[in-house]
Amino acid sequence: MRSLLIILLLTGCSTVVPVTAKFPEAPEKLMQKCPALTKLNDDAKLSEITKTVTKNYDHYYECSVIVNNWIDWYQIQKRIYENAGK
Repeated sequence: MRSLLIILLLTGCSTVVPVTAKFPEAPEKLMQKCPALTKLNDDAKLSEITKTVTKNYDHYYECSVIVNNWIDWYQIQKRIYENAGK
């Protein structure tokens, strides 16, 4: 009886349960593509050019912030994921 108890205890300790970690999903905000920049017509007036350039700069800098946040998020998640198994 004692040997059966020892066998059960040893078998329970040696059982390996595989654990697979799933890499986290990216936030939806960071998965959106950047908007296309506005193009000008050849006969555009100076006021239209100024508005279009300003609008394009806004789009560019907004997209830049999103991409930079994506890079930060990804690097943090990758470090967490790699350190989880240690």
